[in-house]
Amino acid sequence: MGELIIKGPEKKEINRINTPQMRSFFVKFSGVSGVFVRGMSRARFEWCLVAFGVGIAAYFGWPVEPNLLLPMVVTLVFYGLLFVVRTRPATHELVLLALFLSTGFTRAVHHTSSAEAPILPEFRRAYTFTGWIEDIQSSGKLQHFYVRVQSAERLKPELTPKRVRVRIKPYGFKPGDSVRFKTLMAAPPDPAIVGGYDSARASYYRGIGGYGFAISKPQTVKLEKLPLGQRAKRKLVKFRYALSRRIQARAPPRTAGLQAALLTGDRSNIPPEQSTALRHAGLAHLLAISGLHMGLLAGGAYFLASLFFASIGPLARRYDMRKWAAIVGIIIASTYLLISGASVSTQRAFIMAVIVFIAVILDRRAVSMRSVALAAAITLVLHPESLLSAGFQMSFSATAALVAVYRTWADRREFTNFSKQGKGNVFSRIWNGFIGISVTSFVAGAATGGFAALHFHRFARLGFIANVLAMPIFTMVVMPAGFLAVVLIPLGLDKAPLWVMGMGLDYVINIATWVSSMKWALVYIKSANAVVISLFSLGFICLCLGPKFVRIVGAVIMLLSCFMWAGIERPDMRISAEARIAFWDPDEVDVLRVDRKRGDGFGRDRFVEQAGLKTAEKRSYVDGENLCDMLGCRINLKGQIISIVLEPEGVAEACTDSDLVILTLREAGPRARRACKATLVDQTILTKTGAQDVYINDGELEVRTANPKKRRARPWG
Repeated sequence: MGELIIKGPEKKEINRINTPQMRSFFVKFSGVSGVFVRGMSRARFEWCLVAFGVGIAAYFGWPVEPNLLLPMVVTLVFYGLLFVVRTRPATHELVLLALFLSTGFTRAVHHTSSAEAPILPEFRRAYTFTGWIEDIQSSGKLQHFYVRVQSAERLKPELTPKRVRVRIKPYGFKPGDSVRFKTLMAAPPDPAIVGGYDSARASYYRGIGGYGFAISKPQTVKLEKLPLGQRAKRKLVKFRYALSRRIQARAPPRTAGLQAALLTGDRSNIPPEQSTALRHAGLAHLLAISGLHMGLLAGGAYFLASLFFASIGPLARRYDMRKWAAIVGIIIASTYLLISGASVSTQRAFIMAVIVFIAVILDRRAVSMRSVALAAAITLVLHPESLLSAGFQMSFSATAALVAVYRTWADRREFTNFSKQGKGNVFSRIWNGFIGISVTSFVAGAATGGFAALHFHRFARLGFIANVLAMPIFTMVVMPAGFLAVVLIPLGLDKAPLWVMGMGLDYVINIATWVSSMKWALVYIKSANAVVISLFSLGFICLCLGPKFVRIVGAVIMLLSCFMWAGIERPDMRISAEARIAFWDPDEVDVLRVDRKRGDGFGRDRFVEQAGLKTAEKRSYVDGENLCDMLGCRINLKGQIISIVLEPEGVAEACTDSDLVILTLREAGPRARRACKATLVDQTILTKTGAQDVYINDGELEVRTANPKKRRARPWG
């Protein structure tokens, strides 16, 4: 038999083991752990960030709200273990990952407790609020006011929410205006569908404690003296929207709303048909100020500053002008952050841009996977809840994929073209530029497309074509002209660059309209659950970060998540929180049977999207083959008897031979509730659990709720 030779730190560890059994175990373990250690050593910081994110995800999936003390103690224990196992590489790396996982969990708990703010009761009642408007967003013919509350009548200060959202008619108010208004308001709503977007959770972290609609015209009032931070923010809000109005007044009318959105973040005046065309063509990323916009503006400023400083001979010969230009880039990025509203997506882009410029100043590689990971780490430390958002996942997936692809491409191109240096001409450079834009569009579209399908249930199949045709003009004409327009506004010379910017955007809109009008431009996909999204994300991370073997594992995980996604079944019936009924016709796939065709519009639209359909024909189940009378209906759905009862008096009889009883108008009495052997749903249950989805499989009936017990145990539940 040959002699087993082990070198390195594993040998030292084996020499400490005396028993043959333990020695044999460690020999086997060291072979596997060696691969793990080598994989960790290549991207240790990146994998630690992944563990940090897993800790945050574990917090949001926790069944109860944890106490801060326990995760802090666990984190300290893992920190102490690092010193105990410092001589054992594999164990040390595992403990390090566990430490970052615990740290992510702890940070999420701490952030949630620090974000706590008053929330109005769940039942709707009248309130009179006084405050100032932080933001205005269009909602059809109405508007949404996001108001920073200063005071509320008949409401104690400790119970007054920091912010509220009010649905209101457009009375001509502007952001920054001080108002007093009367409203019917309640706590932010639960998810409209099971597993859908949780507006209450998002509102919790933004300090929004109430949603409602105005029942009187707002009045302009004079506020009491605001704290210094609010005064500064209010002035900045007024400046932003004054700039937006200036841009819209001097820009071409057709593109004025888009130009204001790109330069100031004010999207309230974008025509709905334009935003729809951009979304269906795969160009919706142009509407959200993100890394693309920040990179074009700050990067363009860096390029121009480099040219300017390099033209100053004495300085250029003595100093590295790139570092001075990087400082200019940071200033421009900071300015753009402020005037664009500093949304979370813009903050992510700003962090990434600043890291790139700091790398230039410190003579480090400007764009690398490490810089992407550092930007993601800072974002998650500041906003742990952003991990669950589609914006965070799409933004960093595109950036990470581009860095991974271009890193490999650059290495191979440098090796292949080593003997061809200096032989390029103008045409080859143009061709290489076109190839670069095409590769960028394809990689970014593929990276974000999966996450877009997971979250929004649709995929722009022709997005690559739209991006290849539109992005060169957007990159080289639209944003540079917009940057020049903002610079020239103080001189009153902004009309010409705004016109150029408008012509470029007009071309982009025409491309989006043409692509979105094609028959197969958009494909609708059924919704995925949290397990599928988590597996897909983990596989994508392995695909970007790992060596060859880990990338193969990542591809397998992503493929497995897609198989699981395909196996998810759509709900058979929806019961809204207001007891509105809708279920799929067993004989026709795209026909939705409803109690009334009007009402519960938002929830039903999301229910249709969840099933992977663009639209569905709505037909009344009362007019079908179901047994209905003045007291209710009796429905046979996949062999299950479902009774829809209008009055409590009919509950007892329905419970005798039904599998599911739905009381739509009132609450069932305690005696009927105790005697009912079927699953009973009434207003008491719906008020507590929110909307419900009903699944029928193999003769078994399962009910899932939009507000389950574990969600009600959280601060936003």
